[in-house]
Amino acid sequence: MKITSINLPVFPLPIFLLPEGVTKLRIFEPRYLKMIGIASKNGGFVIWAKNGDSAISKSSWGSWVEIINFDQGEDGVLEIDVKCKALVEINAIEVDSDKLYFGDVKPIPHWSQTKVNTSLTQLSESLADVFANNPNLDELYQQKEITRPSWVIARWLELLPIDLDIKATFVIEHDFQAAKELVQSVIDK
Repeated sequence: MKITSINLPVFPLPIFLLPEGVTKLRIFEPRYLKMIGIASKNGGFVIWAKNGDSAISKSSWGSWVEIINFDQGEDGVLEIDVKCKALVEINAIEVDSDKLYFGDVKPIPHWSQTKVNTSLTQLSESLADVFANNPNLDELYQQKEITRPSWVIARWLELLPIDLDIKATFVIEHDFQAAKELVQSVIDK
């Protein structure tokens, strides 16, 4: 069954997450605690990559995530791990009485979900080193697909300290090859 459109909570955050990407969020505001309750019953929520007043805040896409782990931080704050299951086009954003965003969303295809026949030995090995040297990141990714080129490039795009507006261009406008070239140019520096 193909999903045409679904209404989901939308969480504006300066986070860039591609399909199969994982991140940890700390949730403490009442409206976002409400969002977690809704999301856990209704198929997740959307992280809307928003960076202050930049152009990306006008973007019409987001990362549809599912909650894969709940925990409580040492300070008592709710911590959740979320995994992106698809990129979505966001339409008709509305705000409820608790100032929680909701949007009608529709999945969009992305190059990170396609099979690519190429070798990325250096980038794969350096990404494996990043995981090995960062226990918190390593713990988030229970399954790593270090030998799958599209997975490797997607994780590098998420991790590299590149402006969100630049990363956003790799959602729709650019393909795997352009993303690989950007990642390689940053790593080579």
